[in-house]
Amino acid sequence: LVTALVTYLLVPPVRRFAIRIGAAPEIRDRDVHKVRTPRLGGLAMFGGLIAGLLVASRLTHIGKIVEDNQLLLPLLAAGALIVLTGFLDDWWGMDALIKLGGQIAAAGLLVVFGLKLPWIPLPKGGVLSLDDTLTTVITIMIVVVTINAVNFVDGLDGLAAGIVCIAALATFAYSIALSTDISSTRLNATAVITSVLIGMCLGFLPHN
Repeated sequence: LVTALVTYLLVPPVRRFAIRIGAAPEIRDRDVHKVRTPRLGGLAMFGGLIAGLLVASRLTHIGKIVEDNQLLLPLLAAGALIVLTGFLDDWWGMDALIKLGGQIAAAGLLVVFGLKLPWIPLPKGGVLSLDDTLTTVITIMIVVVTINAVNFVDGLDGLAAGIVCIAALATFAYSIALSTDISSTRLNATAVITSVLIGMCLGFLPHN
C-alpha cells in the first residue's frame, strides 16, 4: 500500500519533468497511442520501491526477513542502475549493447550482494544445486531475459505493468503457500519483494 501510494503520487511530477526535458520519443509502428507520450515512469516506480522497502525494513516481523535476507541494499543498488540505464535511454536513446551492459551490470550487483539463485527445481521433482559459476550465470541470464521480455510488451497502454502485476500476484500467492507448507510461516523474502513490486505496478497503472 505504501509503495502504491508513493508511486501514484510521484507519477505526475515525473511526467512534468519528462515533458520539460523532452523525454517523449517518436511514435513507433507498434504503438497504439496517437500522440507522443512522456516516458520516465520508472523514476516514480523506483521512488515507490524505496519507500516500500524502507517501511518493510521497519516492521516488526517483515523487517527481520528484510534484514536476514539482506534485501535492502541489493534491490536498491540494482534498481538504481536499471533506472539510470532506462532514464538515459528514454531521454537520449541508447545503443542496444550499452543497454544490455547496464542490465548485466544490475543483475551482477544482485549476485555480488548475495541475491542469487542457488538451485533450480526439476520438472519431475527435486532440485538441481548450482555451483558458484552456474549460480552467477543463470541468475544474470534470468534477470536480463525477464527485463527484455517486459520491454517487448510495452506497445499497449498498461500492458507491461499489468502483466508484471499479474505475475507478481501469482508469485506472491505461491511463495506464501510454499512457505507455509515448508516452514509453517507466511513470511518469506519472495513475498516481501513481490508485494513491493505489486504496489509499484498498482500505483503506476491508473496513470498509464
